[in-house]
Amino acid sequence: MFQSLFRYLLQQNNDIVLLIGHDGRIVDANDTALSAYEYARGELLAMNIQELCAPGDNFDVPDVIKGSAGQAIKYKTLQASKSGMVLPVEIIARSASIDNEEMLLCIISILSENEAAGTSNDIVNEYKELKKAYEEIKAAYKELAKTTYESFNDISSLVLSKRKEELARKRAEMLSNTDHLTGALSRRAFDKRLDAEINRARRENLSLGVVLVDLDCLKQIKDTTGKQADDEVLKILADFLMQQCRTYDFVGRYSAEEFIVCLPGAGREDSFKKASSLCENVQKLKVPGLDNVKLLVSFGVTALRTTVGENIDTIIKRADKALNQAKMDGRNCVRQED
Repeated sequence: MFQSLFRYLLQQNNDIVLLIGHDGRIVDANDTALSAYEYARGELLAMNIQELCAPGDNFDVPDVIKGSAGQAIKYKTLQASKSGMVLPVEIIARSASIDNEEMLLCIISILSENEAAGTSNDIVNEYKELKKAYEEIKAAYKELAKTTYESFNDISSLVLSKRKEELARKRAEMLSNTDHLTGALSRRAFDKRLDAEINRARRENLSLGVVLVDLDCLKQIKDTTGKQADDEVLKILADFLMQQCRTYDFVGRYSAEEFIVCLPGAGREDSFKKASSLCENVQKLKVPGLDNVKLLVSFGVTALRTTVGENIDTIIKRADKALNQAKMDGRNCVRQED
């Protein structure tokens, strides 16, 4: 029945319609999707949904499937077409089991400039900056292409052109590694740094702590105040975590409601103490306009093991297990792996 419904939506709906597998692959799409994203059907069906996300954004399919199991969820984000055009969109997503596989049905509407600006100015402005940086790179390359070393009489002009290209490239890289809303590292950038820290800790026989952080009260805030307040709370929590960390610690946004903290040099006990301090101090945070809202945050703590096979997946899996225990124990507390 669901397949028949999807085929009907695929053919009749004027919005973008995508069917996405649990691993993020695009299983099917309608003609509106092909036109909006500027891909041929074969190209689009060979892609992962993450490849349609604007730089620095993330589409965590398992997380969205889990969140939409009971009812459809709706949120606004940014995607990108083949030509690099940024598309502010609203996604209505609902999970469904097809051929014994959990999939995600997404109906996507492209927002007007006013709608996009009205819901998330920070996101739109961030990606306008990113797009501008990429345009600077293209312009710098074009400038370099007009000349050669043999025909360049003024070597200082060549150096200046190269410098412009380098600065624009670094600026674009910095923006793409940052979560557009909170300023924390994107999940991809965090994973890359965590992998490097794990390898360094192994080589130098150092400790390494990981703390997974979940904002327990976000759904309540969404239901009572709307998305704008929801975004403000996420920003406040991210700022708090980054300010409380040492200069060599780093914080990433790991999913819609989760952040993750890496504590190089911190063992299990020190990581637990740090998380406990964060849990205590986060209670003091105030959200402008939400005086009656108390931020409730759960923490899951783990530390690097010296066993063979330890990697990003195993250490984060343990942190997630500890976080789930914190939630089962009443939330707004700290738990570590057994």
